[in-house]
Amino acid sequence: MAKILKILTIKDSEEEKLLRRKSADVSKEEIKSKEFQDFLDDLILTAEQVLTDEGYTAAGLAAVQVGVSKRIFCILEEGSNKFWIMINPQIKIFNKTQVLGVEGCLSVPNREGRVSRYKKIKVKYLNRDGNIEKKIFTNQEAREVQHEYDHTEGILFIDKIID
Repeated sequence: MAKILKILTIKDSEEEKLLRRKSADVSKEEIKSKEFQDFLDDLILTAEQVLTDEGYTAAGLAAVQVGVSKRIFCILEEGSNKFWIMINPQIKIFNKTQVLGVEGCLSVPNREGRVSRYKKIKVKYLNRDGNIEKKIFTNQEAREVQHEYDHTEGILFIDKIID
């Protein structure tokens, strides 16, 4: 049965060190393990159930945010309440057009800021079965993917805030 995981924050210096570490790739063998599949269920449940002090819900959640330094995240599909998993994501920029938008983060409580993100991206990733998928994202979904991808690189949105 899936369980809710603790979300790391920059309020704790040791947790921030982990959040700022680049995550490792996941092997195909690891993806097939019961422990890994259980972890994915836990990650999604945590993303579905989280509610911040300010009343925000999650648009995405990276594995490193729950203490697992692996290149995995889930994002909320626009227009639904379903999260989907991306493992070992690779992003390709379609064009250099960027859009400013306000972002927040579960690991950076009580802080928002304007961040510039690419408007249209293509992502190649492994799904939870270990199969390669490619998907094009635009607008808010593209922003969410880039935000979560940054987590796998050890980058927080506060590193990119534009005043």
